[in-house]
Amino acid sequence: MARSGSITPKRERQEQAILEATLRCLGRDGYAATSLHRIAEEAGTHKRMVLYYFRDREQLLERTVVMLGDRLLSEVADAVRGLEEPADVVAAGFDGFWSAITGDRGLLVAYLGLMAESVTDPKLQAATGHINEGFRAIIGKLIADAQRRGRGLLMDKESLIVLIIAGIHGLTLEYVQRGESPALTRAIADFQIWLTTVSAPHDERREVGPTPTAPRR
Repeated sequence: MARSGSITPKRERQEQAILEATLRCLGRDGYAATSLHRIAEEAGTHKRMVLYYFRDREQLLERTVVMLGDRLLSEVADAVRGLEEPADVVAAGFDGFWSAITGDRGLLVAYLGLMAESVTDPKLQAATGHINEGFRAIIGKLIADAQRRGRGLLMDKESLIVLIIAGIHGLTLEYVQRGESPALTRAIADFQIWLTTVSAPHDERREVGPTPTAPRR
């Protein structure tokens, strides 16, 4: 069936329903088992209708990644909007992300599965890059806001962004592998405490430059 390019309210509703069905399939069945046939069944339609709205499985999955990323990024951005104190920003921002990613088991499985698949899938990698760049942008804005309020970083900015993203991903992986535990709760608390120590008022901070390059072995 030829794919129409016109945008109508009906088309938007149908596309959204298919995207939501794709996300549910990814969370329940995993990346490899999420076929167009299974997505169509989940959406209550036929495979040919899925292909009417989306060129192929790859395009559908790419669009699903973008939708998932926008959802997560929106929740985090909303959680930190208007906050100024470092402790408040850290607590609210992390809680917003953690609630978004762990509140729905299917969402969490879909997120981690897509991130893992993107390592060897260039097209999917471009889509998941949207999520990573979104998190970098949010963290970068928080840092810039803190600097405008007279705070300075106690470490290199790019190093800090990498460490924050790596820390969140590591805690998320621990959660999906072992679930809630006293050790994970303590680790999250310690991570949040550390985040409040990476900046200080300008009159209390020491000057830092770029992090030295690690020696090659």
